[in-house]
Amino acid sequence: MDSDPPWFEVFRSVGPAACDERALVLLAVGIQGTVEAGPAGFSLLVGQGDAGRALEELERYRLENRPRPRPLPLKLHRGALGGAAAYVAILFLVGVASSRSLGRFDWYGAGILDGARFQHGEYWRSITALTLHADLAHLAANAGFGALFGYLAARVYGAGAAWLLILIAATLANLANGALMPDWRSSLGASTAVFAALGALAVHRWPAATRRARLGLAGAPIVAALVLLALLGTGDAHTDISAHALGFAAGALLAVPLRRYAPSPGRPQRRAARLALLILVAAWGAALAAQVIGRQGY
Repeated sequence: MDSDPPWFEVFRSVGPAACDERALVLLAVGIQGTVEAGPAGFSLLVGQGDAGRALEELERYRLENRPRPRPLPLKLHRGALGGAAAYVAILFLVGVASSRSLGRFDWYGAGILDGARFQHGEYWRSITALTLHADLAHLAANAGFGALFGYLAARVYGAGAAWLLILIAATLANLANGALMPDWRSSLGASTAVFAALGALAVHRWPAATRRARLGLAGAPIVAALVLLALLGTGDAHTDISAHALGFAAGALLAVPLRRYAPSPGRPQRRAARLALLILVAAWGAALAAQVIGRQGY
């Protein structure tokens, strides 16, 4: 090179790869460059007349490809395992009570979501039916999947808030299902609550490190949940598909505001859990009281 070199260094790196990458960036905008090895590493050189524009393009490239801040780790709540265990315990306790006619009550007759009785004002059946099951296999399936989805929902929303949401969503789904149900039809089982929990999980905002990943995660949980709904929620002729779909939709809709306004850990979560249990106990109290009144002929 002479005293007035025609080349200008716009980038330097230890290895050749970084220089080659930027040479391609400049070539894409019509700037010819060359990579040369030297004592200090490798240099990307361009003509003196292109130096200013080359530096601008390389700065733009740097800004567009700078590392993005990593998202905050997902904040998970404690107590999820206890909530799932309580859910399973309630299902099995009601199962034992109904199978043995505990207290000489007809638990199935009092609590099943019967179309005719529901439409005559026995609205507690939208809650009590969630704890009744046709047989042990039905009970075990709903206990297993419900505990799994409920546990995951409790981890992201908090145990109290998650189970209260699941109960309310499943109740709303049964209210809608009961209103549309023919007089001769009946429904029972916790599967409506299982799919309410799945719907709540589907709309949760999962963190992602990159913009592309965020775009993918925006729809991926919903698609995955819909696939599970299709696989698990459409069984034989005895499967109440409408209840499953309504439970999923109600869980998803109720969970949207909860993503931002979920109760904080501690007392608010415990209050939500107690409220969920109180609603369930009150519903069964109304169901059994109505059966006693019916026996006495009032």
